[in-house]
Parts: sequence; structure tokens; C-alpha cells
Amino acid sequence: MTNNLEIWQNIFYPRSVAVIGASSNPFKMGHQCLLSLSESKFPNPIYPINPQEKEILGWKVYAHLEQVPAKVDLAILSVPAGEVLGALKACCQKGVKGAVIITAGFREIEDEAGNKLQQEMAALANQGGIKIIGPNTFGMVNIHAQLNASFTPLFSRLKPGAISVLSQSGGVAHLIAYQAIDEQMGLGKVVGLGNRCNVDFVDLLPFFAADESTKVLILFIEGVDRPRLLWEGLNKFTHQKPVVAMKAGRNEFSWKAARSHTGSIAGRYELYEAALKQAGVLMVNDPRELLDLAKVFALMPIYDGKRVAVMSFQAGPGILITDAVIAHGLEMASFTEQTLKKLTTILPPLTIRTNPIDLAFARSEELFREVLKVVLEDPQVDALIIFLLHHPFMDPRRISQPLLLTKKNTPKPILLCLNSPRGLVGEEIRYLEAEGIPVFAFPEQTIKALKGLFQLAKIKKEKGAVFATGFGRSKNS
Repeated sequence: MTNNLEIWQNIFYPRSVAVIGASSNPFKMGHQCLLSLSESKFPNPIYPINPQEKEILGWKVYAHLEQVPAKVDLAILSVPAGEVLGALKACCQKGVKGAVIITAGFREIEDEAGNKLQQEMAALANQGGIKIIGPNTFGMVNIHAQLNASFTPLFSRLKPGAISVLSQSGGVAHLIAYQAIDEQMGLGKVVGLGNRCNVDFVDLLPFFAADESTKVLILFIEGVDRPRLLWEGLNKFTHQKPVVAMKAGRNEFSWKAARSHTGSIAGRYELYEAALKQAGVLMVNDPRELLDLAKVFALMPIYDGKRVAVMSFQAGPGILITDAVIAHGLEMASFTEQTLKKLTTILPPLTIRTNPIDLAFARSEELFREVLKVVLEDPQVDALIIFLLHHPFMDPRRISQPLLLTKKNTPKPILLCLNSPRGLVGEEIRYLEAEGIPVFAFPEQTIKALKGLFQLAKIKKEKGAVFATGFGRSKNS
């Protein structure tokens, strides 16, 4: 492990954390940062720093960082912009490895004084060997270490998983994280880069490439200062792990907004998109897609076939799925004569036996299992999508077991589109996804996820990529 990786290890898995600007006032960020550490049950020492306080949330408060009687690996700074340099200097003297600077009012305000202050901050941090997350950031989270170093205590509800997020936008990071909380989807690390004082996307790629708990990386990009280095870093990274990215700023209005948001050099969207795709990154246009593609990449074997079979318990959604399959450049599988004969034998008379199969009259678990087996054994089927309506005749709790038993005997991807109030089936969804069957709410969403698997297989072939442990092998690899 290089020295840089050791530093990042200390930052993401700190042995202690100081909160400079900690406050007993719940309406101040310094209080929320401390609350976040408390609610995430961070197991190591926490040192609040504030000369005006004695005790906050049960922790002894120190007037100054230098008074802390132990080593500090990570500091969270929530102080006025004019006090950041002084606090950072104290961090340098204390030997702190990383600083999360929540404070705004620097490069992003397009003011010479703010830009100069950020340059001074970078110079001081570089001299002292400190990596800065921010400024102008919500913070960072490492769920695997029970570390919520952010101003959002709700992030403590995240479940540990294999997907990590690097975002320039705190708002987009919250969109992703809150959706993950709502769906009980596991995330690994969530980092808000903010103004990228001396840490940019490219600086963190080696750490995430080496990080065993990260299997898939999500990026939200507004703009970068070193595009060539980012391209080189991602081109190398995507030989090991998949990357799903979204780039903001597809028109002149959003370019200007991106610059004033985090001080980004936005650049033309088309140039970014072409370069990122060339580096092996899968590009999407919606935060929902970021999460959906990352989920299938983390859960499923690589999909290297375009022929899709559809089984639907309702005709209308089955037709919608068929439309989406064709619209997204995939193919509806043509069943072999042998498969059609078997389906004719086992399905009730009123049931449609061609692709998409209408299972409205096939309501028994045993019949469902037989149809699954026949369809997945067809050599002209590469992947299967099942649409299920939550109804007493088609309860998802009844089909989970035959679905999982079938899944164990096939390498082919199976995706479930489940039409149900999520609160009624949350446990079943978690159970299915833990066993490698991703569950989605809408037909279009399901097809886009499947298309992502096909695109990933194409990238793997073109780059000769060898993905990290935890990814399935494609059937032709």
C-alpha cells in the first residue's frame, strides 16, 4: 500500500475524529455534525472543539484542538470562512490526516477574495500533508466504519453495501442516499467533494480501486480542472470495477449554475460524455438510473446476450416491457419449438405461450416453477424479466422460493418488476436482492437496468477488464 493509500485509509477509517466548531445549538452545522457521529454510533473517540462550550451530547468539549490529549486522524470543520485557515493550521500542527470542511464562501462565490482564501487553504493543507474534503460540502460517510462525518444525521440509517458514491453536488448525493435508505439498499462510502480544494475525483480513484468493500462506483460530475488526468484515472479504474456517471450541465444555463455552485469549470457536455464513455464509464441522465445500474452491477453476473424473455402476470405491463426491450436496443427472444411444446403442455388453455408469456391464469407455485425452468433452459433466451402484480392470487411471498430455487440453477440474469406498495413487501425485496435478484418498480426502469448489464459486458470485452471479487462471470468468459 502506497503512502497516499495509507492516508486515505486513516481518513475513511479514522481512529479518532475532532469536530471544530461543535455547538450545542441544534440549528448550527457544528451540532448536526456531532449528532451525525453520535447516531452512526462511531466507535472511536470524538473530540468536540469550541472555546465557548463545556459539554455537548455527553462529550467533553475542548477549547482548542491542541488541548486534545490524543492523536486525531480526521477533523470536521464547521466554522466561519474567516476562521478556516486558523483551524486548518491547528490541524497541521496536530498531525491531522484529513479535514472535512463544511464551510462555504470560497471559490464557488466567484469572488476574488473567496478564490484567494481557497488557494491559501490548499497551500497550507499541501504543506501540512492534509487531504481536504470540500470546502462547501455536506461531508462524507463510510457506512462500513460507522462513520457519518457529515451534517446529515439521517445518513446514519444507511445500510452497508458494495456501492460507493463520489459527488460534486451535496444535493444529488442526498437524492441517491435517501433513495437508498428508503429502499434499504446498501452503500459503502458517500463523499461530497464540494469545491475540490486539494482533492478531486482523480485523487480518490486509487483508493476506491483498492477498497475491497467497493464493487461499483457512482460519480456525479459538474466540472473538473484536470480532465486529462481524470480520463486516464478512469480508463485505468474501469479495468477493475464498473463506474456509472452522470454529468450535469447539458445547456448553457446549467453550465453557469454548475460554476456558481462549486466553482466548477463546466465545459461542453458532449466532450465530457465522449471522453467518459471512451474511458469505459457508463453514462446516464438521471440520478435514479445511477442507483439502478449500480445495483444490478453489484448483484448480478455480467449479461452478454440481448435476447430477453418476458413473463408477466398482467398483459398490459408485459406489452410495455416488450416495447421497452425493443426501444433500448435489446431483442425479444424467439422460443425454440421444444420450448413452445413444453409450454403448451404445462400452461392452462387461455394462457399466451409466446414471448411475452401471460401468466394471468398460471397461479400455482408449482406451475410458476415449471414455466421458469422451461424458459430459462431455452438456448435462445439470454435473460428473463418477470412482471408481478401484488394480489392474493399472485403474492410475491409465494413466488420468492421457486424463484430463488430456479436462480441457483442458472447463470442467466433474472430481474423482477414488482407492482406493489413497497411497505408491504420490503422484507421480500431485501431477501430476493440478497440472493442476487434485483427488484424494480417500473417496466422502463427494469429494462434500462438490464441494458446496463449488456453495456457493461461490452465494456469488459473491449477493455479486457477483470472485475473485482463479487461480480459474476459472463457465460462466455
